[in-house]
Amino acid sequence: MREVVLHCAAIRTGQFSHMSPFQVFATVNRWHTERGFKNGFGYHGLFMPDGTWYSGRPLTMIGAHVLGHNTGTLGFLLIESQQITHIAQFGDWFTSAQALAVKAKLRDLDGIEKVSGHNDYAPKLCPGFHVQSGDWL
Repeated sequence: MREVVLHCAAIRTGQFSHMSPFQVFATVNRWHTERGFKNGFGYHGLFMPDGTWYSGRPLTMIGAHVLGHNTGTLGFLLIESQQITHIAQFGDWFTSAQALAVKAKLRDLDGIEKVSGHNDYAPKLCPGFHVQSGDWL
């Protein structure tokens, strides 16, 4: 894998409040299963607002996170602190703990050359900000 694509959950403010990482994973997994994702949860993991990482698909498995761009990429889901309504800055939706955790995870992965956002590949708000690869690597 050479690229990581960042995503948001597109949830309402407070929707995942007081949920454990497993409960968030299980909820998104149910959504993906209901949408027909062959292997359920389409991301390789998620980052909670407190920076906790919860693994999803094995890093060796192709994700289901960016139509037409799943091969050769890893998908990371960031759980936003409030509903994303427009493209803004990372800190408007996510926490500094998440930024630190994502950067730490990226340092642990060999071969990552680029970090992008879902909105780089589709006309979506996701992840709620414009991802600059250099800010993450």
